[in-house]
Amino acid sequence: MKTIVLLVPVLMAMSMPVGEGSHSGPAPRSAQPGSNLPDGFEVLDAAVEAIGGAKAYRQFRSERLSGTVEVPAMGAKGRVVLRREAATKTRLDIELEGLGSIAQGTNGEVAWRAMLGMPAEILEGEEARRMLAEASYDAAVEPRKTYTSATTTGKETFEGVECYRLELVTSWGDHQVALFEVETGLHRKVSTRSAPGSDTFSAETVYSDYRKVRGLKRPHRLEVSAMGMQQVIVFEEIEPGAKFPKDTFDPPKE
Repeated sequence: MKTIVLLVPVLMAMSMPVGEGSHSGPAPRSAQPGSNLPDGFEVLDAAVEAIGGAKAYRQFRSERLSGTVEVPAMGAKGRVVLRREAATKTRLDIELEGLGSIAQGTNGEVAWRAMLGMPAEILEGEEARRMLAEASYDAAVEPRKTYTSATTTGKETFEGVECYRLELVTSWGDHQVALFEVETGLHRKVSTRSAPGSDTFSAETVYSDYRKVRGLKRPHRLEVSAMGMQQVIVFEEIEPGAKFPKDTFDPPKE
């Protein structure tokens, strides 16, 4: 079941940064003199415009995403619900047919996990720090707080579409490679390196089926590869501005 737990940071990637602020000025500057590639942070800025803009994003301070999850290699299927609330509250619930439930989240101060019939455990150290960082609701419009660097290294074709390739380093130390469509600016793929400079990746996520929800364009399908296994998440409903009970994000009581 460790593979299923990897869905947690992947689903939280729905909140990961894709730009900062609304820009309508000059075209992106070059990454280096003589280069025709835009600066990495400028690509991220263009991406936020592609999904509807920072102002539209910030009008909602919570959201609920629900749908299906499937791990074909395990024959596992189920339901998934992700609840998020500013500033750093999140809760992920996965119900697997015939296997049970998994829950994980943070109330903004404490990170926790409950695995398949086991009591909830409080996470500590690096694991807790990472979950709190990934739970930032406004990360989607604050890349300069989330990434310590963003460099455009070239272009490549992904699923028939030309994309900018960015090298990213997160504030918690992950080294990532991300693809953004040149024409639309939409975020299409992110890969996390196994180690800085490594040519192997610990996880990869492909975003597709972008649709507008209350003025924001959101991916409704995620295809995840982690530990050699594929996981497919399809969101049937995304509800910005959702209301939750006060104790929603607290660790489950034993």
